[in-house]
Amino acid sequence: MDWSNIGDCPAGTIAERLLANDVTDYVRFRAVCRPWRQCTADPRAHGMLDRRFLPRRWIMLREKFADPDRRRLLNVSTGQCVQAHLPELRGHDVCAPTIEGLLVLRNRITYAVRLLNPLTRQVSDLPPATTLYSLYWRAGMYDADPRLDFKVSAAGLADDATVAVLFEEVQMLAVAKPGDEQWTLVKQGASFSPAISFAGRFYCTTGTDIKMVDARDNKPPRLVVAAKINHQLSGIASTVHLLDNDGELLLFSRTYEAEHFTAETRYFMEYNVSRVDLDARKTQPIHDLGGRALFIGSSRAISVSPLAFPAIEKNSFYHESFGRYKIVDGTIMIFHQGSGFVTEACGFDSSIPRYGPHSIFDYLSQYVTKDTSASFAEEDISDSDAEANCVIC
Repeated sequence: MDWSNIGDCPAGTIAERLLANDVTDYVRFRAVCRPWRQCTADPRAHGMLDRRFLPRRWIMLREKFADPDRRRLLNVSTGQCVQAHLPELRGHDVCAPTIEGLLVLRNRITYAVRLLNPLTRQVSDLPPATTLYSLYWRAGMYDADPRLDFKVSAAGLADDATVAVLFEEVQMLAVAKPGDEQWTLVKQGASFSPAISFAGRFYCTTGTDIKMVDARDNKPPRLVVAAKINHQLSGIASTVHLLDNDGELLLFSRTYEAEHFTAETRYFMEYNVSRVDLDARKTQPIHDLGGRALFIGSSRAISVSPLAFPAIEKNSFYHESFGRYKIVDGTIMIFHQGSGFVTEACGFDSSIPRYGPHSIFDYLSQYVTKDTSASFAEEDISDSDAEANCVIC
């Protein structure tokens, strides 16, 4: 049977069902032959933020290959892994991933910001950070080169057409639409970290509240309170994250607390995991992650499915430095390097060879650890077809 001639209607129906499942299945379907591409929508012909084509649940691993343009992508819900050819990374640093799977890139020379869909290879330019420099200087910041301070620490959708970006080092939260000429400042002069896009809205924390960027109804964007935090975020060396736990917004915090005795001061670690109830506008403590597991790092956190990775213990979180914590009964287990997990003393070990097998613990622990060594080749970008460059690992 000549499958290329099954007709537009059956091919279109199959494509729609594949797209409803995952954009990678849709990309592979279009790669089969020209007739199937002609009867299905080209993702790159639609808006960058079209939700149908967003690579949700996909992350780009930090592993590198002999080919500098090749990257490995992992689906944290299914365990599926693909390799993608991404020459668009050349000359750019990957500043931050979004919860929708898009990558935020910064040009090393111009410091311009852009979005990349690593599965469709669609690229969209955001305004240059230079449009915020006047506010930077007005606030009394006079770095010789302000571009060095405008590093994107978080980004995501504020609505169906707007991207919110957090420049944490200069304490600026701004929004823009792809193609805009300048950023619109939402708020300046406070810490808004952590921040995350969830269900098409951008959320951040301000100590006592979880706030949302309200960019609707053609009004100037503003921060509004989405939920009150019902426990105190304080202590020494606090770690706080917002994360999407399979459609549920969670607030994770780790703090060092001190107990003062007559002769000495003792420190202990306190963990809090709460569900953000956006209807009740408050956080609620939980003792079950719905069968999932969390990986917690210095720069980000991620929820994964143990069904896809059987070696991972459900209802637990794994910290990049402190081992596994069983959320149900509060037990802590430190794993050693020989087991494939990072221990308290080492964090991510950059001496591990770039090539060769690693465990899933290594990959995910490395992903949530702050990247200080991104480097991509400085070459011209080719225009090869994205459908031909996404392959199963």
